[in-house]
Amino acid sequence: MVDEKAAPPGSGAPNVENRRGFLKVLGIGGLGAGAAGTALVPALRATTYPLQNETTSESVAFVPVGKAERFKDGAPPLKVDVVADQQDAWNRVEQVKIGAAWVARKAGKLTAYSSVCPHLGCGVDYVADKHKYYCACHRSWFAEDGAVETGPCLRALDTLEVQEQDGKVAVQYQKFKLGIAAKEKA
Repeated sequence: MVDEKAAPPGSGAPNVENRRGFLKVLGIGGLGAGAAGTALVPALRATTYPLQNETTSESVAFVPVGKAERFKDGAPPLKVDVVADQQDAWNRVEQVKIGAAWVARKAGKLTAYSSVCPHLGCGVDYVADKHKYYCACHRSWFAEDGAVETGPCLRALDTLEVQEQDGKVAVQYQKFKLGIAAKEKA
């Protein structure tokens, strides 16, 4: 019997030791690459998910905020929560508060203002006895039409789209850039 392991190079006899070593490396490398790919592909998909999907922090459509009869003509504005489905990079949460708005009806016309101060994002309240909006953070006062009266705020309160349909009032909630004179979507 011929010892294949000891065959001299160039003799035409197969070198079994080299072939076995190659097959071992190929098998181990293939298994290792397969195992790494099995873990790596889902990790990459999870990491890049936010790049492939839109996130929301505002309402795309009009969101109902109450029955039309709640908003009496000439009455002080009502603060309403805007509740809609929200999606961030990995989660979808149904019916969560995405913001708030002040809604009023004057001479039959509905108006809605964001409850976020355009100066630095503080909450804006309505002071009924003065008929004005007030941001306590930096002492900004706004008229009932949203115009700045005093304080460091550079622009009026941000108006929101509002509509009345089928006996309900709905608001399209949006967020705007803070601390600038022009009203721009955030």
